[in-house]
Amino acid sequence: MINTPMVHLVLALMSVFSVSALLWAFYTFALLPQQYRILQDQLARGVPAAQALSSLAEPGWLSPVVRICQATLITSVLLVFFLHLDVDFTLFLILATLASGVIWILDRLRVQPGLQASKLALAKSDQILQDPPLIEYGQSFFPILLLVFLVRSFVAEPFTIPSGSMLPNLQIGDYILVNKFAYGFRNPLTGRVWVPMHAPKRGDIMVFRFPQDPRVDFIKRVVGLPGDHIVFNEGQLSINGKVLNKVLLRQNPQIDPWEQYFDENLLGVHHIIRLEVGNFIAGHHWEVTVPAHHYFMMGDNRDNSRDSRFWGFLDDHFIVGKASLIWMHKDEGWHLPSFSRDGSLDNADHMLQLFKALPQQDQ
Repeated sequence: MINTPMVHLVLALMSVFSVSALLWAFYTFALLPQQYRILQDQLARGVPAAQALSSLAEPGWLSPVVRICQATLITSVLLVFFLHLDVDFTLFLILATLASGVIWILDRLRVQPGLQASKLALAKSDQILQDPPLIEYGQSFFPILLLVFLVRSFVAEPFTIPSGSMLPNLQIGDYILVNKFAYGFRNPLTGRVWVPMHAPKRGDIMVFRFPQDPRVDFIKRVVGLPGDHIVFNEGQLSINGKVLNKVLLRQNPQIDPWEQYFDENLLGVHHIIRLEVGNFIAGHHWEVTVPAHHYFMMGDNRDNSRDSRFWGFLDDHFIVGKASLIWMHKDEGWHLPSFSRDGSLDNADHMLQLFKALPQQDQ
């Protein structure tokens, strides 16, 4: 739930940050180059270096502006982090990358010519001229932010599993890696495909933005492709008239079970599903036809998953990427990370071994 007063506080802090950052940038890129020219003129007239450097004295208003800028940014980030406020991290990363990139470009065009000329004019003196603080921030953060943005947007992104909708294949606390280019290079904000690659396949585990709230990421399995006719009848699923065969792997308890685990053959893709006996959360019978450019998504924990049975088909532009592997697992609390579950999510044998390794009483 969004904490409205805190959201308003963060927005107010970011407004103050924006104004102070603009004032800081005005000094760095408008006033400071003029000061460099004055410094060079004074040195050319023979004014002693120590005296000439006084022309670079910062205006009295700059120091409090810089402190306000830093304090409001740090406070806003801490509030967002600790209060778990809804923030579009992709948008934040893009804006941060653009801001540091603009600083880097303006530095090359506006500041560096005067700065380097001033350093050259001071070469014979013992005085050292430092880069402006805002320039140092831009030079330090821009390459890092740009690299993170490119990798996260177009190559791979880590995600954690927060819920049990994909049990038993994905456990709560699994850390997975999502391939961002498996289905093509996409606009990081809108999800529209820029460069198409491969279309999603039936059986893929996919991360996507929840259509009803795009700020939230979901992870489900692709069950229906565009044009598929899917029918569910009393626990039996069929696609385009072909019944999905299931092989029982485990049930709890052995007599009069309430839950069962099956190896389901999703028209050639084997994966494990969990069912609760007699529980048909979407009804005893339903059928759908998947429209073009859409997908029908279902969780492997079939009777505990909020998926396409409830909110409809997944539009292609909500796709984030393909979940490719588990690279770490960490239980809640003060537990050390474990790497015993590491492996490809496309490897059915590996996933079966992980399932067999799960304690039966924990299912």
